[in-house]
Amino acid sequence: MDQGDSLKKVPFILITGFLGSGKTTLILDLVRRYSGDLRLAIVQNEFAPGHTDGITLRRSEQPFELLEINNGSVFCACLLSDFIDRLEPFINQVNPDVILLEATGLADPVSLGQIIHSDKLTDKIYLAASWCIVDAANFHKIIDTVSRTRHQIRIADLIWINKTDRVSDTKAIRERIHEINPFAEIIETTYGATDQIDFLQSTCHPRESGDRMTTSLATPCHSRESGDRVPLIPHELHSSPRPPIGSCVVRSNRYFDPAAVKKFVVEKSPDLYRLKGYIRISLQETLAVQCVFDHIQVLSITGYDGPTELIALGPDLNNREFSKQFLALQKKN
Repeated sequence: MDQGDSLKKVPFILITGFLGSGKTTLILDLVRRYSGDLRLAIVQNEFAPGHTDGITLRRSEQPFELLEINNGSVFCACLLSDFIDRLEPFINQVNPDVILLEATGLADPVSLGQIIHSDKLTDKIYLAASWCIVDAANFHKIIDTVSRTRHQIRIADLIWINKTDRVSDTKAIRERIHEINPFAEIIETTYGATDQIDFLQSTCHPRESGDRMTTSLATPCHSRESGDRVPLIPHELHSSPRPPIGSCVVRSNRYFDPAAVKKFVVEKSPDLYRLKGYIRISLQETLAVQCVFDHIQVLSITGYDGPTELIALGPDLNNREFSKQFLALQKKN
């Protein structure tokens, strides 16, 4: 790709990572650092039909533009065309300096090339970078059982090992990542901090690695998963089957019992991939819930004026039973 041509287009950065790896937290850090210098456009894709992450971003009260695409992955054939149709007018309307796509944690980004090179977008955006956020604390629980996590790593040119404060050593994580993708740069961080990179410089002057992903589409690498050489290219990867993961979104305009909610969260979270949301317990007070497996955070916040919304994602999740159990925690009066 000609450097002059690429600079006429908007840099597009893909951010992947499994559920709860810290994608939204990392984006919040970028917003905090650069919203005063760049017109940031964030495309947020959630697997479930909820808006919890969008609410989290808006609570930062920083200037940015947001497009939410929920209820599935934008890389799935069922949403791909609609996503392209919505992204084009969004770009025309907000005229961003850079676009960040926060993919759902269940994304298998095999269709990335179809987005970048679609007729409607090929003259508007170029792939400046692909980042993958890895949860150091839960990496070994999912890397060999959820194939799409390996696909996310394989197409990345920068991999953030997040939550390093929760592990004693990252050597084994680095080695496994290198087996999957020997070309990616690896940065270790905590709480999604991005101060190790000059994002302003990298978006104005994209690294060669960004071009590698869009032009060197046939570069193979050796993988432990197979004795053969495996292509790094998004459209040459075999798409993973839809995961056997259930999702549940529960909404309510009533107040909940805080003690019962905390007990419910502690009991349910270890069996789920992700549990997140905002739960109203009074007119002034809300519980913000963020859980990844057995790492549980329940914080009391003020200033939230939306309804209760709790999102759960996990293996073989029974939507009806989960909703019934949660709604039973509502206050009686």
